[in-house]
Amino acid sequence: MTPLLKRSSASILAALAVAIVAGTAGATAFGDFKSNVNLGNLKPFALDIGGVLGGTNFHSGRSLGMPGFDVGVVGTMQLRPDRDDTILRNAGVQRFGIPMIQAEIGLPFNFDVIAHGMSAQGARVFGGGLRYGIHKSGVLSVLPDVAVSVFGDKLNHEFFNATHFSGNVVASFHLPIVHPYVGFGYDVTKATVGAATAAGVVGGSATARGTRLTAGVDVSPIPFLHAYGAYNLLHGLPGIDLGLGFRF
Repeated sequence: MTPLLKRSSASILAALAVAIVAGTAGATAFGDFKSNVNLGNLKPFALDIGGVLGGTNFHSGRSLGMPGFDVGVVGTMQLRPDRDDTILRNAGVQRFGIPMIQAEIGLPFNFDVIAHGMSAQGARVFGGGLRYGIHKSGVLSVLPDVAVSVFGDKLNHEFFNATHFSGNVVASFHLPIVHPYVGFGYDVTKATVGAATAAGVVGGSATARGTRLTAGVDVSPIPFLHAYGAYNLLHGLPGIDLGLGFRF
């Protein structure tokens, strides 16, 4: 890769990260958590957090293969909070998400290992997962690539923390340049209160379970570069995925 392309690639990644962050509710999306949380609205809050964390888990059903490598910026945005998530609703949050830097490395036997993380919205997120390619098709094959994956994530904030686990299945078609995909995910998210104005809430926790449905397109306009966008149903609520990466 030439120095000019390297600089351009870094600029594109930085610009996408800024765009994803700017498209969310801003740096204070969780800033009113302390004053709004109670034991009744913690579970729907955990449900919303799990959706945006799980949304970054897949954008292709094709395993990388050894020694494949894919690094970029990924992010999921939920377009409105759950109706019972008064933690975010009472704070005036209309849309929210957390972008992450993600790296994927191909392993033998159709396995890939994925790691991601970032600091945004006053929160620090880190985690990763393992993907297995069940079927890898040829170009223009009528059969899709199919992969399954499991992920685990940890989110730390001044006022709360959350743990997230997910299982996913995705199918994609390996067409020239354009690669449509669909996927299903199941999230289990536990949120624990670290600080609260209301008495008796600190230390309280709630676990939420939700599903994700995703349909999108991954586009590779030039060698090594790919970008994707998708529409999501995050436990029944609308959302979008965005991503840009370099695959080798």
